[in-house]
Amino acid sequence: MYRTALVAAALSAASSAFAADHVVTARSGPFRFDPPELTIDAGDTVTFVNGGGFHNVVSDSGAVTAFRCAEGCDGAGGNGDASSSAWSATVAFPTAGTAPYHCEIHGSDGGGGMAGTIIVRPAGGAPVIEVAPTSLAAAAEAGAAAQTAFTIGNSGTATLTWTADTAAADCAMPAVVPWIALVPGDGTVTAGAPPVSVDVMLDAAALSPGLYQASICVHSNDAAHDPLTLPVVFTVNTPDLIFQDGFDG
Repeated sequence: MYRTALVAAALSAASSAFAADHVVTARSGPFRFDPPELTIDAGDTVTFVNGGGFHNVVSDSGAVTAFRCAEGCDGAGGNGDASSSAWSATVAFPTAGTAPYHCEIHGSDGGGGMAGTIIVRPAGGAPVIEVAPTSLAAAAEAGAAAQTAFTIGNSGTATLTWTADTAAADCAMPAVVPWIALVPGDGTVTAGAPPVSVDVMLDAAALSPGLYQASICVHSNDAAHDPLTLPVVFTVNTPDLIFQDGFDG
């Protein structure tokens, strides 16, 4: 399977005059890849080089492009075993998605130790989501409601498609939070268009006085920021019973 990456490298270079090559360097003291995260366009190549130490570079399981490289790459006439030589290997990334990777000697699958990530945007431009503010807070009396809002913008060069839902805490585990309602719950933002506003209704009708926390999760086709998490803090206060009874002292 590692041959695919090298064959794709040759095809990419031949078919696209606009493909770019990016460099990631394996370093020691401390063990790391420089840069640890890199965003490229589909069809671009990444040249991994050894900046000193006994290293190789291997894609994690589930990476959009598979590779194992050092003195060249496995399956393409090279040897992906770790080496202390001044090795260099170029890998093409023809498909949009994410390709986490690691050094077999100093890292592990899943981001442990010496590891990095290649984020591959779709060819022909990509959306870049921007959400503001990055957290929300509001208060209401028990039995009442509060309203706030956030905006979703797009500073990229392709249309952004988004949806929003909720989670009790971690957006990896979405769940209905009954006191949060979002309007709208999905949409698109074309490149260059103004941000769209999402109204957030916080309903204390069924809540006792206290502090409530949850998350709004914004999912989009911006693979580098999917999802974005907006923490929400909702303070439910005890009603002022004196004023509710119409007595003001």
